[in-house]
Amino acid sequence: MNTLRLRLLPMVVLACAACTGTLFSTARAAEGRRLVSIDCTADLPPDQYFGHGAVRVVDSPIGRYREAEGRPLSRFGYRFKIEHIGKPHLLVIRYPDDKRRFMCVMDGTTYDTTTGVFTDFAQPLSGKMLEIREVFWPRWNDCSVVMMTWSNGEPAAAAQIEVFELDELPPLDLPSAKGAGPLRQFGIQYEDPCGRCDSEGAINSQEWLDRITAYARYSGQNLLTYPIVWYHGPFYPSQREPSGDFGTIVGRDRKQYGRWTTHPADWVAPILDRFGREDMSFQGALTLLRLGSLMKRMNIDLESIKAGKDTINNMLASNNVQAGTQDWTPLYNVLNFQAKVEGRLSGWAYGEKDGQPYPARPIFNPLHPVVQEAVLGLVQEIADRYGRYPAFKGISLNMWHGTILWYAALDTGYDDYTVGLFEKETGIALGVDPKAPDRFSQRHAILTGPHREKWIAWRCGKIHELFGRIRDIMVRARPDLRVTVSLWTETTMPKLVGMPNSPAQQLCARPRTVDLYRQGGFDVNLFRDDPGIEIDYVFVPERDRDGWGTAGVDTPLESMCMFRDHDFLDSDTLATLAGGRRPGALIFNSWVEAWGNHKWFACDPGDTQAATLADMDGTPAEGMFRMNSEYPKDDFWWDSQLRITPPFPAGVHFLEYFAHAVAELDACRVTSGGLFLDTAHADAMQRFARAYRALPAEKFQTVGDRTDPVAVRTLVHGARRYVYLVNRDYYPVAVQVNLASPAGQATDLATGQKVDAPAQWALTLGPYELRTYALTESVGVAGFQAHPPEAIVHQLKAETDAALAAVQRLRAAGKPLPPGAETLAEGLSKAIQEGRLAWVRRALTSYGIRKSLQQAPEEKPAAK
Repeated sequence: MNTLRLRLLPMVVLACAACTGTLFSTARAAEGRRLVSIDCTADLPPDQYFGHGAVRVVDSPIGRYREAEGRPLSRFGYRFKIEHIGKPHLLVIRYPDDKRRFMCVMDGTTYDTTTGVFTDFAQPLSGKMLEIREVFWPRWNDCSVVMMTWSNGEPAAAAQIEVFELDELPPLDLPSAKGAGPLRQFGIQYEDPCGRCDSEGAINSQEWLDRITAYARYSGQNLLTYPIVWYHGPFYPSQREPSGDFGTIVGRDRKQYGRWTTHPADWVAPILDRFGREDMSFQGALTLLRLGSLMKRMNIDLESIKAGKDTINNMLASNNVQAGTQDWTPLYNVLNFQAKVEGRLSGWAYGEKDGQPYPARPIFNPLHPVVQEAVLGLVQEIADRYGRYPAFKGISLNMWHGTILWYAALDTGYDDYTVGLFEKETGIALGVDPKAPDRFSQRHAILTGPHREKWIAWRCGKIHELFGRIRDIMVRARPDLRVTVSLWTETTMPKLVGMPNSPAQQLCARPRTVDLYRQGGFDVNLFRDDPGIEIDYVFVPERDRDGWGTAGVDTPLESMCMFRDHDFLDSDTLATLAGGRRPGALIFNSWVEAWGNHKWFACDPGDTQAATLADMDGTPAEGMFRMNSEYPKDDFWWDSQLRITPPFPAGVHFLEYFAHAVAELDACRVTSGGLFLDTAHADAMQRFARAYRALPAEKFQTVGDRTDPVAVRTLVHGARRYVYLVNRDYYPVAVQVNLASPAGQATDLATGQKVDAPAQWALTLGPYELRTYALTESVGVAGFQAHPPEAIVHQLKAETDAALAAVQRLRAAGKPLPPGAETLAEGLSKAIQEGRLAWVRRALTSYGIRKSLQQAPEEKPAAK
């Protein structure tokens, strides 16, 4: 009974929203020339269609569609012709949003048309046909599109597929993209730099640059944050550190290749030169897990360290020395590649170690002078090399579990140098024998016991000093350069608290995210007023939906709530981040991977294509190899395959995190991305960009004492009063803004048009909509009232009553409440009274409340 209610209530809520007409319109803008139209319910011959698994045609209340089996990797697909390779095309897929789904879309070989969609669970269903509208550049005339089920019980489905050839991708018209002082930036951020030439239809770096630039301008994005230093060091030709560039390439005959070199070309400078002409910005991302100069100097001889020899590696509370990151990254050093291809790889470059007794922690001690000299020297090289380009805006430092700019956890950092410095600077003598072989664990016991707070504060202060020195290098090169620090939860939290698969990882059971970062040496509060250092919080919309597996409907709640709950309900972390000078957000498009039997192997001696690709981009490769993933035969037309897909929330819910970043953080910059360019959401991106990019890149003042379900903020800047309103949720909200005096008219910054702005200014915000306006400087904003639909209010109150009753029945039965249930129940009672309905909806889909509904005894019928 409780489980049934849990699954049905979101449907009831959505029924109210659907009748208001708030979903994305399916009316099509100009789409160019239609080349292909496929009715997915029709039977087609095997040269045009294939299906794997129990694929069927479904007659439903919203229309007919074809549906794959609800079993992982069941799929169906279509083959079609295009005329002009390399021209922009639009792929339109109509699919049903009528039940829980997790669908991967791909061409089967490359990332050129790869996207994905998930429905239900925390996002109410629309009960309508929705569309995927994806821009792509075909690299061959004979094309395919495949719809694949990712996880159990979440079948892929499609009703219609169309393909249009476009003449061009015109830049988005932004009436207010120029303003007094810097405006907010909206952009693309990559975590992985390996896919330039197996995505966007590109076969070389120039094609890739042309296409991401064209799409960025078309979708309204003006910032690219891209790795220039990745897992093992620089991807550009560094004079300080061993460099290495590599990536995958898909040739015209669908063969997949890997290409690498230790002498990369400077591909960053052409991007900066191009972006300078295109009025775009570039920020270099650094995932500093290792540097070659440090790997050459690391001392992991534990006995020598115990005997007193210095090490730049981290010493652990377990009396061990950290000798590796303990993750998936060691392979991706080009020094490993030849041995890997030849099947003789027996260890990692520089002697890095895997397995016990090493936790997932940084290899190197961030306070050791040798480590700091290497890091600061690298930053200086980047500033000297690229600071002269106007398009270069600075660097973005990714804070992972293995980043060598912090300790990551309290079990790390007990070496002789660091503890000696602590004793010297604080005057606290630990009294531990400096020659004792177990001195590291002794220090840990004392420093996390009697001196815990002083130890944490001291480490955070030293790390803060290090980031200040990094910032100083950048601003000496150019005063407007910035250092962005990205708090990357998707990689870091599972390494610190364990994979989300138990109650211990849930909201209120584990420490707040900001507290975990502070324990590791990074205190967000220390950076609150630092000019030139800006902090981005990394939101993860997708990861809970796969739980790092394919169990789908059988995935336990313990694996499906952690990221979303902390993204929306960790109020202390969000408030701390919002208190910064210029907070930002990265919306990370995590992905799922079905590698099959993945192989690297040597190219054939007569492979002329390999020789051609090896010489592309003006720098001959040192090595080329073939790669492929083998899967069971299923009548797909081609052997060469990649099945790696980022899934996105369906329909209007794509913009949920964008609205959240603005409403919760007042984010001064927003980026999104992951492995490759998301080209399936241009319409939503354009709507957001028109309004968002018109705002000054400064913190605004919040109007009133509520930001839920609508936040209203204002700022006087450059002789204008700016006002923005953002709806946190998927239903329309009527708003009345009370102006201190009638403005007469305001400028809608998204359109440039004048609108009436009387003293009681009435507007209606659509789903997750951001509106931005400019008024006369003298016009004040006295307050506002938000009026969500009564049907939504009624339904959320009913759901809240059901949740609170379930918690009460657990208490009455003497059963322990799930983690977070007590706090969330108290919050629900207060939030429903105050009308904070967006928070209510997220709390109702939280682990603590859903688990309470699952575990609560059945409600006893009333006595007659």
